[in-house]
Amino acid sequence: MHKVGSLPVVVAAFSILFPATAVAEISKDYSVMGRAAWSAFECSSLASKSNNLKEQERLFLFGYKQGQKFIAAVKAEKIKKEDLSSGVPTVMLLLLQGPTPDFMLGRIFESAQDSALKGIYKVGEHFNSEEEQTSAAKDKFWKFNCQLIGK
Repeated sequence: MHKVGSLPVVVAAFSILFPATAVAEISKDYSVMGRAAWSAFECSSLASKSNNLKEQERLFLFGYKQGQKFIAAVKAEKIKKEDLSSGVPTVMLLLLQGPTPDFMLGRIFESAQDSALKGIYKVGEHFNSEEEQTSAAKDKFWKFNCQLIGK
């Protein structure tokens, strides 16, 4: 037996719960965009060092677009602090300063590139040859699953 009087209560409960869930989902989605931008910039640098210019461009553009959305969400305070701290690299959060979003993205790209290229140019005191650098970058590109980012 269905009670008609309880239907408005159920509808009201869903309308109260759904927006909270939607906001939480959106906050997490934005934090994922920040992580995706960082990873795409790292992989773009590895693709460049691997002489894979098509992947370098694809990954850079993906990272740039994700980064723009992420920074806009941070500025609009659409991301919960717990999503920022658990989903976005800490160093990236420290780089969210500057006059424009493009300036911030440039800082983020440089830091992600430095991170990705550690161990590519030299190991310890040994400077790698061009061939060793290319090989190391290709290896890291595959270990990071870069081919999957943005697809």
